[in-house]
Amino acid sequence: MLSARLPEVDQSVSIETLLGVAAQATDILNQIRDAMLEPYPRKSAPTFTSAQVASLCGIDKQRFQYLTTKGDLPAGTSKGAGRSKEFSLEEALTWIRATKERTRRPDGKRGRIVTIANFKGGVAKTTTAVSAAQALTLLGRRVLVIDCDPQGTTTQLCGWAPDAEISDDQTLLPLVYGDQTTLHYAVQETYWHNLDLIPASSSLFDAEFEIPAKVLNDSTFEFWEILRKGLMPLAEEYDAVVIDTPPALSYLTINALLASDAILLPCPPEALDFASSTQFWHLFADIAKKLPGVLEQKRFDFVNVIMTKAKSDDVSRVVRGWLQKAYGDRVLPFEIPESTVPKGASAQLSTVYDLSKPDGSTAAYNRFKEPLDRLAEHLDAQFVRAWNQTEA
Repeated sequence: MLSARLPEVDQSVSIETLLGVAAQATDILNQIRDAMLEPYPRKSAPTFTSAQVASLCGIDKQRFQYLTTKGDLPAGTSKGAGRSKEFSLEEALTWIRATKERTRRPDGKRGRIVTIANFKGGVAKTTTAVSAAQALTLLGRRVLVIDCDPQGTTTQLCGWAPDAEISDDQTLLPLVYGDQTTLHYAVQETYWHNLDLIPASSSLFDAEFEIPAKVLNDSTFEFWEILRKGLMPLAEEYDAVVIDTPPALSYLTINALLASDAILLPCPPEALDFASSTQFWHLFADIAKKLPGVLEQKRFDFVNVIMTKAKSDDVSRVVRGWLQKAYGDRVLPFEIPESTVPKGASAQLSTVYDLSKPDGSTAAYNRFKEPLDRLAEHLDAQFVRAWNQTEA
């Protein structure tokens, strides 16, 4: 019997064809986005029940009810007889600031800067960055997120369409070009109260050509200081700055790491991810020690590894042991599990914190969100420790 043969078709692809593919894919993405998230700005912040607000404030229901009668704090919106009142995110944050006993950033102390980095993609780096930023606002902090990845996924999660809504002069590019000296120009408000964004778009790839060109023209140009110099004046206006980086040791990644006070490396307990993490530290350290003054002067408040997309199988348990042996107490004592919860949220271009209520199993939702809450608490405690030290 003769087997059926596919007709021979020319499989070669030109750049012009790729541009057509890109345009078609962008059009479909825009249609999907418009259908899911309408109108601009398409994302909206979650709402909270009385019980949720009380929990965020760390007070019991009776105390919460008493405070609502005093009239000093938002009373929420009634959704009908016998139903719990509903609070907006801004109202919930007002309650948190008024009732949460948390150390405030002292006058004269800038916000602390943490960079989320990993050379390997698919480790939940961006989801962790945005979720941590959102969770920090729920602790009463004002947070800035900086997207250094030209893919713009962080920008997307923060409610902006990278290539449809973000122009070059809203990204890091004017700072890289030398047209701006601080990053104040790039700050965008987001749908999430107390969370601002410096966005990215695909044009940010230009930075990887512009920076080495500057070095070729001026061998004394401190290319690793671009982001730090532009960020320091702005950091005085925030409690925390969270930087998301591309999955590569790019010029922007180096800038982000050396501008930061702390590094958080998300790493699934998988063999290849563990191997990649060792390369991350080696390559970054090798580059940093060759830069004038960095080896002697640069200090980080803390460096941590957090296990992400963690499974409960035998292989993962073995790699957990490797991570513990390799990084000791730098590995955080909680892990973000592999779960369908972030997959469901990401299908809506959202994080778990965007969900007003669990989309599916409440138990699965809580298992995934709880370590993210603990991560925010850990980061915040480290920020407070740094503020209590003498250095500004």
